Order: sequence, then C-alpha cells, then structure tokens
Amino acid sequence: MTNINIDGCILGTMIITGAKKLEKEKSNIDDLNVFPVPDGDTGTNMSLTLLSAAKAVKKLPSDAKLDEVAEAVAYGALMGARGNSGVILSQLLSGFAKALKGQSLMNAQILAEAFSTGVKDAYKAVVKPIEGTILTVAREASNMLSTIVNENLTIEEALNVFLKAGYNTLAKTPDMLPVLKQAGVVDAGGQGLLTAIEGMLFGLRGEEIDTKDTIKGFLTEDNNYSETINHKENLEFPYCTEFIIKEIKTDFNYNETKEFLVSVGDSVVLVEQGNLIKIHVHTNNPGKVLDYALGLGALTNIKIDNMSEQAEHKKVDIPLLKIGIITVSVGEGIDNIFKSLGVNYIITGGQTMNPSTEDILDAINQVNAEEIIILPNNKNIVLAAEQAVKLSKKPSKVVSTKSIPQGIAALMAFNGETDFAENIKKMHEAICYIKTGEVTYAIRDAIQGDLQIKKDQIMGIKEGKITYLSENLDDVVENIINQLIEDEEELITIYYGEEVSKEQAEKLLGYLSVKYDHIDFELHFGGQPLYYYLISAE
Repeated sequence: MTNINIDGCILGTMIITGAKKLEKEKSNIDDLNVFPVPDGDTGTNMSLTLLSAAKAVKKLPSDAKLDEVAEAVAYGALMGARGNSGVILSQLLSGFAKALKGQSLMNAQILAEAFSTGVKDAYKAVVKPIEGTILTVAREASNMLSTIVNENLTIEEALNVFLKAGYNTLAKTPDMLPVLKQAGVVDAGGQGLLTAIEGMLFGLRGEEIDTKDTIKGFLTEDNNYSETINHKENLEFPYCTEFIIKEIKTDFNYNETKEFLVSVGDSVVLVEQGNLIKIHVHTNNPGKVLDYALGLGALTNIKIDNMSEQAEHKKVDIPLLKIGIITVSVGEGIDNIFKSLGVNYIITGGQTMNPSTEDILDAINQVNAEEIIILPNNKNIVLAAEQAVKLSKKPSKVVSTKSIPQGIAALMAFNGETDFAENIKKMHEAICYIKTGEVTYAIRDAIQGDLQIKKDQIMGIKEGKITYLSENLDDVVENIINQLIEDEEELITIYYGEEVSKEQAEKLLGYLSVKYDHIDFELHFGGQPLYYYLISAE
C-alpha cells in the first residue's frame, strides 16, 4: 500500500479492523494483568471502548469526511470508555480528532501531529501518570514518529514506525515498573494500544480480520441498555431480563443462543466479554430464558424489570431532589444495602464488568436532582465517572471510592440537610477511616512480592495488595482481619458473596466474635460474584 493520503472512508475502515483485532486478542491482553485476581480486564475494557468507536463509524454515511469520522470515533470511544485503560484510549482518540478538525485528507505528517495531540490529551486525563504504562508507550512511539516523519512517508510506513518504536518501549516497561518485571509481563495497556494499531494496518491494506460472530453482533445492534418505557398496552414483551453467564460451557454456540432469544422476545443483545456472556432481552417469560441460560453456565447479576409497572410509575411526578446519589454496585445484597442508605440510582458493574462513561452519564440524566454525587466503588471506574461528570449538564462530583466498603462509609457520612460541597468533603473524609480486605481466588500462577501464588489458591487482599495465601477460606479471612486490626479498630463488617452460604458465614462469624471479643462484628449478605468476602475495618 502506498497511501500518501487517506480519506474518511479509509480511516473508518481502519478503526473497524483495529477494533476487530483488539477484540480477537483481548483475552491474551487480559492475561497480562499483574494481579492474578478474577477481574483482570484491561484487554476487555479497551476492546469494548474501541468497539464503541467502531459502532459510531458504522452509523456514518459512506462518504463521511475525514474529520467527521475522527469526531465520531472520539465520541464513540468516550461514551463507551470502560476502565482506566479504556478512558486513556478514548483520550488518545479525542486528541487525534482535534488534530484532524477541518482536514479532508490525512498524510503521515498530519498523522504524527494527531498522535502527538492524542498523547497530550491522554496525559491530562491522568492525575498521576506512571512510567511503564500505555501512556509511556504512546508517548515514545509518537515522539519517534514526529522525529522522522516527512512529506514522502506513506501512512503505512508511518504506522510501522509507530509500532516499531512502541514495541521497543513496551519491551522496556518491566524495567520501568518492578511489579511488571516480577510478574514477567509487559504492560497490558501498552500491548492493547499496539494491537489496535496493528489492526488499523490491516484496514489500511484492505485486509480482513477473522473474528467470532460476537463482534458482528456488537457492530450492528443497539447495545444501549437503558430502556425506553412505553405505555403498558403497547408492550408486547414487558419483562426486561438481563444477566451474566460465567463458567461457560465449551459447546456454547453464539448463533443458536441468539436464535433462541429472538424466538422468545425482542431487543436482544448478546455480547461476550472475556470469559463472560452478557444477555439482555425483552420477553414474556423470563423463567424460560433463565432455564435455557442455565444450560450454558452459571448465572449471576440477574435483573428482571416489569416495564409495564415502570411505565405506570413513570406517570407519577418524581419530586426534584436537592442532591442525588449514584453508586456502582454488584450483588443483590450490596444493592439492598445501598438502597437502604438512600442511593437514588444503582449501576450494576464493578469487577469484570466496568460500566462505561455512557452508562454513568445515563444514570446522571435519570436522577431527578439538582446536583449529583457519584460513588464508583472501584479504582478502575473512577476515570470513567470523572469523564461522565465532564460531559454532564448537571453539577456532579465523583467521590473517589475504590471499594464497596468505602462506598458504604461515604454514604454513612452523607447528610441530606447539608449543602453539596460540605457533603463531598465529609464523604471524602469518611473513606479515609476505612480499611478494606478482600478474599478471592487466583486465576493463574503468579509471583507477588515474596508470595508464590498458585492457580485456584485463596488469596487475602489488604488495601489492594495480596498479602496472604491458603487453601482454607476461613483461614484467609482470619488472617486478613488480623492485618486490619493493627490499630484501634472497633468494628469489623463482613459481606459474604454468592458462593458462600449463610450458614458458613455465620459459623465463621461466631468463631471470630469469640476470638476478637473486644471488637464488634457485623455480617451482611453481599451476594457479590468472584469475591468470597469483602471486609471493612473502622
């Protein structure tokens, strides 16, 4: 290919093939995540972000101009951005679009300028940039391209320069971040970026990328999960049914599953995300859908809404609140706790299923309040929440809670009679007094500090750091609590997940209450997937 210049049509094709390549490789990129916890989703988040950009391109006319395509890409990526890696990718594309504004054709020099502007925007989005990440890879690759670019360089040659410099930098990321060297991996975000660029080269050359039918569905169907509520008499399929399938059986057939869903309802969305499948359908018989899905794997995050009842409720005027609260949650029990604490809108998400910027922005628009407080409850959702705030027309603020216990602590500090700024201050202060522990399992062998982790071992995590391993679940819980009560903690709250029975949790609580008789214990059903226990100490 000897393209000196490319137009909007070629750029759109490149974005689509970039998205396909990233989707195809996302599992391998997920495996590069340093922590062996069941929520390493850098590849999945970046893939969904770029798929959202590709979907925006698909909606454009075939003769769309170069800057129109770039603007659609930037907007689609921003709205679909998930996780820190997805937000950074969206900012790279946003800066890219700025440099193409008013341009009808792009040559290598303009491409180099676009990459440079994208890097600057991405750095602005991160409060404390760290060397050895996707930012470093993008910056060094962009700098190399800017250094050697000239008017005779083709677009293909320019992208190859970017890739060569990017991979040289990627290989050095373990030397920049000790945690990468210890795990024996390169940075997952940097790998994701270069994978997408490789896919763009396929599109430039007019080559296709073989992918599962999943991506075809994603690029042709409406994946907006917010419901348009019609009047009761107009709803042919009134039950909005959503759930996630994990532990998928090896004989899963995408087309057969989609045919079944279409046969029992409409508004079907079927998306694979890593080792999970998300299903959304409007139906008359949710039970039939769930019975079918049970044959495909284990179900979690089940949500069934009667849209007919919602339509009736919508006719009732909802009073305008002074301050509305949105929180990200996962698990039936955690949802109920948040509701009892006055949360106005719950976004289902968290580990493995980070909500997008658009999901959070939709939530802001749904809450009838003058001002909005958002609790992300996960460090990988904070950036997406902050992007949603920037896009919102309502005054909104993110209280950067990084765990469910921090979110609960922030809510306990909220006072509806106090003004917005004071509440933000008090909620931030409250999360400083909470220590968090988590108990989950290892998804692969790994090394963390002095710990030699084996696949399926039970891991205790204190304040985001893996600190204890055992084959015995109760042993891990006790050890993490020992670590959490090193100061003058008076209350330990334990939230047990969907894989722990009430009897098992109560037996453990009885033992802990006797051993630590100077501390008050509370036990709640959380229902969270993947994590056996969430623990807070205060």
